[in-house]
Amino acid sequence: MMMLVWANLAVASPFTEAVAEAWAGALGAEEVRAARPVETDWLRVDLGAEWRAFLSPGGERFLAQLAEAAGLPGMGGTPAGLLGRWEAARGARRAADLAPLRARWPQLIFATHAPLGGSHYAYTEALSDAQAERNFVPGGGLYRLDVRTGGVTPLFETSEGQVRDADVSFDGQRVLYSYKASDRGDDYHLWELDLVTGERRQITFGLGVADYEGVYLPSGDLLFNSTRCQQIVDCWWTEVSNLYTCRPDGSGLRRLTYDQVHDNYPTLLDDGRLVYTRWDYNDRGQIFPQGLFSMWPDGSGQSAFYGNNSWFPTTLIHARGIPGTNRLLAIATGHHSYQPGELVRIDPSAGREENLGVQLLAPVRETPAERIDAYGQQGPMFAYPYPLSDDEFLISYLPEGWRPGVHPGHETGFGLYWMRADGRRELLAQDVRQSIGRMVPLVPRDTPRPVASRLDARRADGALYMQDIYQGPGLAGLPRGSVAALRVIGLEWRAAGVGSNFNGGPAGGALVSTPPAISHGTWDVKHVLGTTPVEADGSAWVRVPARMPLYLQALDEQGQALATMRSWTTLMPGETQSCVGCHESPNTVPPNQGRSLATIAGERELEPFYGPARGFSFAQEIQPILDRQCVSCHTDSDLSAPGSRAGAPTPGPDRRAFSLRGHPVPDPQAKRFWSESYLALTASARDGETGGWTGQSGIVANWLNVQSEPSMLPPAQAGAVASPLLAMLDAGHEGVRLTREEREKIACWIDLLVPFCGDYAEAANWTPEEHARYQGWLDKRARLAALEEYAGGEGAGADH
Repeated sequence: MMMLVWANLAVASPFTEAVAEAWAGALGAEEVRAARPVETDWLRVDLGAEWRAFLSPGGERFLAQLAEAAGLPGMGGTPAGLLGRWEAARGARRAADLAPLRARWPQLIFATHAPLGGSHYAYTEALSDAQAERNFVPGGGLYRLDVRTGGVTPLFETSEGQVRDADVSFDGQRVLYSYKASDRGDDYHLWELDLVTGERRQITFGLGVADYEGVYLPSGDLLFNSTRCQQIVDCWWTEVSNLYTCRPDGSGLRRLTYDQVHDNYPTLLDDGRLVYTRWDYNDRGQIFPQGLFSMWPDGSGQSAFYGNNSWFPTTLIHARGIPGTNRLLAIATGHHSYQPGELVRIDPSAGREENLGVQLLAPVRETPAERIDAYGQQGPMFAYPYPLSDDEFLISYLPEGWRPGVHPGHETGFGLYWMRADGRRELLAQDVRQSIGRMVPLVPRDTPRPVASRLDARRADGALYMQDIYQGPGLAGLPRGSVAALRVIGLEWRAAGVGSNFNGGPAGGALVSTPPAISHGTWDVKHVLGTTPVEADGSAWVRVPARMPLYLQALDEQGQALATMRSWTTLMPGETQSCVGCHESPNTVPPNQGRSLATIAGERELEPFYGPARGFSFAQEIQPILDRQCVSCHTDSDLSAPGSRAGAPTPGPDRRAFSLRGHPVPDPQAKRFWSESYLALTASARDGETGGWTGQSGIVANWLNVQSEPSMLPPAQAGAVASPLLAMLDAGHEGVRLTREEREKIACWIDLLVPFCGDYAEAANWTPEEHARYQGWLDKRARLAALEEYAGGEGAGADH
């Protein structure tokens, strides 16, 4: 059962007696705190780190400090009398501070559970069939707090399972939550509790999938996070969750985001949009880009909201809109960390990156743009803010941070607090066993007007429109006319982990699971979908596949990337997504340039890249060029010795040319068969201990570092446009003359960050068991995708 901690200040206070016993040495500070947590928290506020010394023999010496903090300086009398007057003054202030809360939000719903996260803030699925890491601490429940009396009523409790992610329906009659009944015998699924009848019903099902972080939508549907996408992160072995929607009974299941790694904690804004955390790294480092994104409930309009090109904050999570404003409260936390961290107010009108629109709260103070992996894990910690106004909020709070010697995932005691931006606070509830999370007022609230969807589920495509690519800082310094076309690339995500290699660079380093490229090459398999011309005025309008993560490259006349979108966008069926230019700020007003040439020409179809859309495979795209143009001379190789470097001339008087043949070379660590030519063009060296191969950019090819920084890069910084390989071939190396197709394919390979595999199974140096295991996860992905109602373009959607 929950501890009832609401102080009854109308009766003679036993707190005075408890303090007297502590002064006499009969009670310890922690015993007093457990028995009277409200008053003890007052001591913590007024005395800081000395509160424990106060609750020990000789603590009377702090009475004057207490009296001054309570606005009672210079008062005499006995220690008991002074303590009683301090307690009465503190109680009066508490009553005044909490009066609006008691009047407007008399009841709250919350869950108790161990703090989420650990090795990574988003690894919280704890799947019963997890491929690797699992984080599960059982125990907790769902509770109702009456803030008028302090009474806490258990609605549902568990010792073997875990409850999390409470949300309250707009009419205040139902509670949506996630529940996992046991470690291996169940997974998180959506459940609903009818507060009128007390009945509980399960909404989503399926062993081996986790459904959690559910929210009610204005349409009556539910939106939630789920592992049904069947992916693992690029940089480890852990499962990924994306956002889905379904009807109130669990039917009409549809996937809304098609993201590389985790989405987290969606919440509804006043204008009907959803805001959520998206972990986002394409052609850049994985540690820092965990900003906020927004979208409409049908999945359209997916766009960066705050911090997608920032080092700081490392991660923004638990974001909720402040009523009547365009601002949000959120938690600024780390990457390899738990979800609790620092409390911040986000004002996107003040800026969208770094600390421009971020303010540390409780207390309000300077907000430096720090580059820290495990940010916000020291000192007082916050989680799950629920804004009541621009100055007041409910919060899960741990005043002294993680306790030394206690694992942060256990018995950490985050309490439920009322708090102001300046840090003034009152403890409302505390569990001696678990932490309180995701509190929501149990009151009817206005339903945001459902936004009419303009999607067409029968379509398999959407359209991208760009008004003027030269607007915004993305192509700053390039003269008009530099960009000839846009290349559209689809990203494919891995279903499971087999083999690994590593990367490193300005943004950090990482393991790469099921690698599709040499060390330091691309994170993911990339599908070249085609190109579309950019008009003379910088505009473009093209149809692209829906429900596929896409990114763009701005190409010059030679098909070389001048700039790369190191993120991605996903269109829903029938959606038209538009932008002003390249990395323009959403806070700027688009220039009035009249009707663009692209709108005059109308929507275009993608122009194929020398064949149908396909995963870019070195063996299929580049090796035939080398066979035609190079291998008549480049045939020598001996890559068996430890420390061998591909692409180096053979020692000796004849200095024979290194091999550019397609002969396979095993990599026991990455579990791939690279080719001699691929290793040579990526200037790869063999590791003497692991036998794995590591590429080096800039010697032959010059691809963008996959660990490039999260902030925006200047155009033409790296890639084919600055590649020694292409410069040498353009100069007529040994009489070689590339065709336009050959040169564009080599340039594309470099600008895609030198992929080797066109799918994750290509060139696999896997055992039969590993092949079967990967295929098993692909089969699971297919089974789950088949449950989506409009899979294949049919089913629901027209009424959403």
